[in-house]
Amino acid sequence: MEWIAVDGLRIGRFPALGAMAAELSLHVAARPGGASGPPFESLNLGGSLGDRVSNIRENRRRLLAALGIPARRLARAGQIHGAEIAIVSRGGLYRGVDGFATRVEGLALAISTADCYPLVIYSPPERALAALHVGRMGARRGIAGRAVKMLRDRFGVEPAYAIAAIGPGICASCYTVERNEAMRFPRAVRRFAGGAWHLDLEAHVVRSLLDQGLERNRILSAGLCTACNPDLFFSHRRDGGVTGRHWTVAVIRPPGSPPERWR
Repeated sequence: MEWIAVDGLRIGRFPALGAMAAELSLHVAARPGGASGPPFESLNLGGSLGDRVSNIRENRRRLLAALGIPARRLARAGQIHGAEIAIVSRGGLYRGVDGFATRVEGLALAISTADCYPLVIYSPPERALAALHVGRMGARRGIAGRAVKMLRDRFGVEPAYAIAAIGPGICASCYTVERNEAMRFPRAVRRFAGGAWHLDLEAHVVRSLLDQGLERNRILSAGLCTACNPDLFFSHRRDGGVTGRHWTVAVIRPPGSPPERWR
């Protein structure tokens, strides 16, 4: 993933997507450039955390303006750390879900994170898109695999032609869990080190996608840990639960739309 400056914000993107799926816009908002003060400094996009509502609204306005997305065309998930995925055709807040699937062009899907992984799956032939919030509970309940199955069953997607992009999340070195939680995951994504059990959620996501038929060379990763990079990211684990949230925003651009001005 590379970083660009857009209207005072720091935005992450996956350069390889330009060649693999030029019609897909996928961006990750880092924490600089917002209106919020400590401990939410500065581009906190998450509500119900203790930040001022006016700050959150201004931060969201800045991001959507930088990305050229009308607020009415933005779909947000309630994110309850589950595995429910909604098929959506319009903007709004969808409570009780942790992911979306759509074929509607120009509809932006936003995933909010601060250690959990944002996962985007897109199939160019069908122009079908899914965006997911993958935390420990969602990973254990198979949200990534469910999304691929939904894309296949509802939109006719062939997984071998799909592309996946995994955004920043907490790395295995930083993510410790209780033994009983670790034992619920495959041996390959858990380890005992330094007197604690560690989970590799990103590796679990990759395994889930491969199991559903995606090709390894079509799975992209930001390769960045939210807990290791306080200048760039909020981290629920690092900051003791009092911190902001990032958005990862994905949208299928309509045919004939102008290229993004920062490509």
